[in-house]
Amino acid sequence: MPMPNPTDRGTPRRVAWLTLLVAGGGACGPAVRPPDPPWGPSSIAKLEARSAVAVGGRQIVVGEMCPQGAAGRPAVVPLVQRTGAWDDTAEVLASTIERGSAPRFVVFGTDGKAAGVFDTVGLADIGIARDVASGTYVGASPCTAAGGKGVRLEDPACVPATAGCGLAVAEIVRPDDAPSTPTFSTGGACLSGDAIAVDIDGDGQPELFPLASALDPIRGPAPEWSAAPAGGPPCTPSFQLYDIKLARQPEPGKPVDTRSVITLDVLGVLDLDGDGRRELVTAMRFPTVRTILVYAAAGSPQRLELAGEAEAFPR
Repeated sequence: MPMPNPTDRGTPRRVAWLTLLVAGGGACGPAVRPPDPPWGPSSIAKLEARSAVAVGGRQIVVGEMCPQGAAGRPAVVPLVQRTGAWDDTAEVLASTIERGSAPRFVVFGTDGKAAGVFDTVGLADIGIARDVASGTYVGASPCTAAGGKGVRLEDPACVPATAGCGLAVAEIVRPDDAPSTPTFSTGGACLSGDAIAVDIDGDGQPELFPLASALDPIRGPAPEWSAAPAGGPPCTPSFQLYDIKLARQPEPGKPVDTRSVITLDVLGVLDLDGDGRRELVTAMRFPTVRTILVYAAAGSPQRLELAGEAEAFPR
């Protein structure tokens, strides 16, 4: 899948702005299960149990919400949608937003719970690679987590990695349907040695996806990401992970060329399409561009396929 051109910003046009409404504390959001216990190593890999590709399933739009993404106003950049299949075409996503089929996005905090909701009003061109959804956001910063008694605590590692933006998901509905706040089953990921451990199918045993396989031979996102055959050291999963370095090994005696370093962030682990297997939403930070990817396990939890990729808000 070709990388987007970071210099192609388009021609700015008029943008309809709406007011950002911020209300701290718990916003109405999805009910999620508590984090799983720390994972331990397994002696052998699980057998690859293939299942039929789900027919139908949830129809959703995955985006990134930035409270100040559109010249200081809240906006959602739509990245990938799923109807009968996954699609990251900018024109298709713009049409979904423009006809009012994604009226409400739930915006996730760092703990996988809702930080707030974004209500879509229209489509706007802010001069980036794709049009964004304009509207109003009510809630707390996506870089916060529930701290009890209505208090939200900020994760200091989140803002440097995401610029204060957060994963946002809307359910695709008929344009005349009243907005509702969607809920999703969430999970977590963690670093187990040199692999990311994710329980894709919710059976309590994580799949291990080697960091060395996250990139293709030309240093782009891998179209498929297969699990390793053996277990790794135990780790404690969390909804998001930041600053995982995907760097070439330097030649002996030479330092790492920082221009070649690609940073991987896990933005969320959740079942987007309702098939019982969780999707992995990540961001790759390249030297000149940041792109968001959705990996889905269509037939087996042992193999993730790149369902969609799109450039996020510029940094």
